Amino acid sequence: MLKGIRDNGKWLAVIAFLMITATVAGGYILVQQRLPNPFADRYELKAEFSTTAGLNPGLGQAVNVAGVRVGTISSSELKDGLAVVKMQVDPGKLKTVYKDAHAVLIPNTPLKDMLIELSPGTPEAGDAPDDFTIPVARTAPPVDSDELTAALDVDTRRFFQVLVNGVDKGLDGRGADLQALLKTLKPTAQQLRQVTGALASRRKELRRLVNSMAILTKATATKDSELAQVIDSGNATVQALAKQDDALRASVQKLPGALQTTSSTLTNLRQFSQQAAPTLDGLVPVLKKLNPALDAADELAVKAEPVLRQDLRPLVRQLTPVAKDLSPTTRDLSAVTPALTSAFKVLTYVTNELAFNPEGDNEGYLHWLSWFAHNGNSFTSTQDANGAGWRGLILLSCNAAVDSLGPLAAVAKQVLGASPVCK
Repeated sequence: MLKGIRDNGKWLAVIAFLMITATVAGGYILVQQRLPNPFADRYELKAEFSTTAGLNPGLGQAVNVAGVRVGTISSSELKDGLAVVKMQVDPGKLKTVYKDAHAVLIPNTPLKDMLIELSPGTPEAGDAPDDFTIPVARTAPPVDSDELTAALDVDTRRFFQVLVNGVDKGLDGRGADLQALLKTLKPTAQQLRQVTGALASRRKELRRLVNSMAILTKATATKDSELAQVIDSGNATVQALAKQDDALRASVQKLPGALQTTSSTLTNLRQFSQQAAPTLDGLVPVLKKLNPALDAADELAVKAEPVLRQDLRPLVRQLTPVAKDLSPTTRDLSAVTPALTSAFKVLTYVTNELAFNPEGDNEGYLHWLSWFAHNGNSFTSTQDANGAGWRGLILLSCNAAVDSLGPLAAVAKQVLGASPVCK
């Protein structure tokens, strides 16, 4: 046996090298496939959701903060009618979470591969305790497009369809007019930007101005009766000064308070005038540029008048009854429009990628998607209370494996002959 090992030592070294390489490659693949590292430093965070449809914990689904991965979703459980999702967060990427943290479930793909977008909160709310759970009031599940349309009744859904079709007909063939309209608005938008910039630079001064105006109004409102009495008393004093000693004495007693209030009011007015002068000076360049803006607005009005009269006016007349019923719908729609817009952008991109069929024998993604779904369904068809499990079978014949080694077959038979695995 020792002689065989000495004669074939180089082949044993090759086998050992291949085993080490396979071990390293397998470990790298498992790490890249988000295999949880039991020795990694992590802290646990929980969040309550009204629903977690499409969420499969344990598959390395991400927890992101501002698009940066900071952890993974480890498990989920049902508690008091709510889904409680547990997350493992890397303290090296997210040191702490605050008590006013928010969490949102976001579909990563059109196949509802979910991830959690986490907002850590603000330091003013204080650090979250160890066993902290984000309440359902500060979490949100994804809103599907069918849920959006299902929220509308039949009449509202029909009116919404009429509105979309009307806008389509109103803008049909008007691309050049719409482009000219947007170009005409450019000078006005630039000037408005300068105006808002000047107002923003004076934000502190305007705040002090409003405060001073509030103090002045409050002081005047609380002293109107005293001022009225002073005026009445002065009139009585002029008419019958000699016969109205008591009224004169009462007026003199009330004059110090009124004079003190007047003095403080004038002091505040002095500060107001000091702050108002720079603000008015800053508005002078903006006012000088209003004339070109008005000229551009005249040209815009001339070009837009036929469109407004012929297209938009009939459409507005038809939509007036509908608009009265659209207020609750548009309010709810505006709340979900940003997320819905992002979702449809991603859906459009993925659809274009999947539907593209290149030239040649190689088929597009849609051709192989059905095969992938079939194989994936078979691969994860076994499951229990912990979720889906991977299913597979490895068959190995000892004789065939040893005979395939060629010159090393004899050595392998001697080494494996004493093993209970292969006899």
